[in-house]
Amino acid sequence: MATDTADRGIYRLRSTTDTPWAGAYNGHRVTFGQKLAGVFGAAARILLPVLVLTACVAGIYLYRDTPVRLFLDGIGVAWLTVADMIVPVAFFCVFLTNRRYGPAYAFAQVVIVSVAVAIVAVFARNIILAAFPLDTIPSMREAAAFAAAFFAASFVSTVVYDGARGAYWWTAPLFGFLSAAIVFPLVFFPICYMGSATPWLHHGLEYMGLLAGEGIALLIPFWFLRRMIPPMSGFGGY
Repeated sequence: MATDTADRGIYRLRSTTDTPWAGAYNGHRVTFGQKLAGVFGAAARILLPVLVLTACVAGIYLYRDTPVRLFLDGIGVAWLTVADMIVPVAFFCVFLTNRRYGPAYAFAQVVIVSVAVAIVAVFARNIILAAFPLDTIPSMREAAAFAAAFFAASFVSTVVYDGARGAYWWTAPLFGFLSAAIVFPLVFFPICYMGSATPWLHHGLEYMGLLAGEGIALLIPFWFLRRMIPPMSGFGGY
């Protein structure tokens, strides 16, 4: 028994009822004030990313009726809108948050905006429609399809982005954009158009290629913003 006590060194005086503290090993315990300051700090850090992503979602709503004439279906109607072109910009905002603060903040950004949009859609729908009228109102099926697709693509691309951090600055955003370009159409088009006369499979494949191409193009502004938005310590430096 004496030998066992000696072998344990400085831990020989600790009892089995000792409670480990996160701050006990650096000489102090985290106080309630420090915990509260950490909560307010996290809220302050997430505020700007949430506002920027909210602005992107608002742009997607406002430009839903603005067609892109380059993409016409078989009867001469533009099926692609400016809102569809803004979707990669929303992922771009999520990637910048991921770069700066890591995947937890990026996913929290998406969750907060999704909850806020859902609350507005349920409780303030008539006010929004009166303030920002559209030529056509999105159906519940279309709204649900977009919400599910954006949430799924954001989650997958956030995980992919974080896993692709490495020695090159472009690997994380590139693979993040490509994963979002695959997941978003795979979720959106079947939910929104399956069973209708819309050639949704053809449109989905075209949109998948468009998202991937636009994501590659967005690597250019991402490169310019690298020095303005450096990653915090612990996130690989890229």
